[in-house]
Amino acid sequence: MYPVPKLSFEELRELGLINESEYRNFVIRARFDELKEQGIKTTIIKEILADEFCLSPESIHGIYYRKREKYRFIN
Repeated sequence: MYPVPKLSFEELRELGLINESEYRNFVIRARFDELKEQGIKTTIIKEILADEFCLSPESIHGIYYRKREKYRFIN
């Protein structure tokens, strides 16, 4: 087995190996959890993240609460 090369985010993006939207959504979900642990109300968290990522609070809600699609590979 070959070792995984260490590439920066920019290198991965240039090679087309990273989905920027999914990465952004991952960061949003992690930040949402972090703010939730601090005891901040969900409605306030949505407003904070909406401002931070230039999205609507409804979009933040969808990113955090919708079920993630499972990728299926068809043989």
